[in-house]
Amino acid sequence: MKILTLIFITLFATACGEQTAPIQKPQLQSVFILFENGGTIAEADQDDARNTMLNLLQQLSEMDRRKATRNAQINIVLGALPNRIAWSGTPRQLLEQVEDIKALLTFKQSFNDLVMAFDQIQTTINLTQPDDIRLYWIGSTVHVPFQDTGTAITVEVPQPVPDNLALSSFADVLSVLKVYRVHEDQDQILLAYFAAQGVLTRAREGSLDFSLFGSAQTKSSLSDLL
Repeated sequence: MKILTLIFITLFATACGEQTAPIQKPQLQSVFILFENGGTIAEADQDDARNTMLNLLQQLSEMDRRKATRNAQINIVLGALPNRIAWSGTPRQLLEQVEDIKALLTFKQSFNDLVMAFDQIQTTINLTQPDDIRLYWIGSTVHVPFQDTGTAITVEVPQPVPDNLALSSFADVLSVLKVYRVHEDQDQILLAYFAAQGVLTRAREGSLDFSLFGSAQTKSSLSDLL
């Protein structure tokens, strides 16, 4: 009996020591692109802005080559259609649907509501709860709120960053924040805003990959926008 008891204890201890390690869930990555296609982009700058977007999309599609990033969810929000995600999919789906996405990148002489756009981004973050969040922002960074007056839209710069911009609610959890083709009258205002959100401190510490580029800097960085 003692021998059987000893064997049972030995087998029990061995079984406990060989418990399978818990399976780790893959990291959920979300990429958000805010592309301003409203009336704040001058006609002479539209081709360059669209080219910047296309280069960014091409580089994001290459995430499909790596196992760690191939399931990332890419979300496109448009400044002239700010109350919804205009397109969403994986890097592979981006490749497969590139012509449909290109058709979305048309410019409209209309409002460019950044408040609504960032509200949509925040809502999507809250619903999906990603582990890693990247944000790419292409445009003038000039806010023209939603309006349906039938009159011409006037844009005055420099302008302050809207107090109710939802970016302040999630800037501290971003791993990447890159702003391209910033209007030359808005860069200092944006720098002050980002400094107040702790963005510059995180960039110096290395916990955030941050860029704030005007038109010339963006052109020279087209091959490495990520």
